[in-house]
Amino acid sequence: MTQKEITINGETYPVIFTLLTLSNFEEITNQGFFEANLSKTSNRMAIVMAAALAADEDTKLTLEKMRGNETFDDYKQIVAAYTIVMSLAEKFFPIPEVEKKEEQPADENAEGEGVKN
Repeated sequence: MTQKEITINGETYPVIFTLLTLSNFEEITNQGFFEANLSKTSNRMAIVMAAALAADEDTKLTLEKMRGNETFDDYKQIVAAYTIVMSLAEKFFPIPEVEKKEEQPADENAEGEGVKN
């Protein structure tokens, strides 16, 4: 498990992405993680909060602290924190090597390997 830190209004909080993060998110939002629209600011805030709670159940981070003064700068902090949490999610949900490789079209395969008519 990898732990990173996010900064909200000058305060640093640890975050992790584990099964507990997913469970926390689902409890906070009352929706499944895989059905959630992560383009919504409220869901991004929820996943950040879930990751902070997973790292430290006694975290001092709150949704109110994330909202700050409700300015664009506060929104940018949320986006930065969300980006960090989602980078941890990429490690939690590894992409299989097969998926990483680009598929080649049949006519570009090497020396006769490929689909024949």
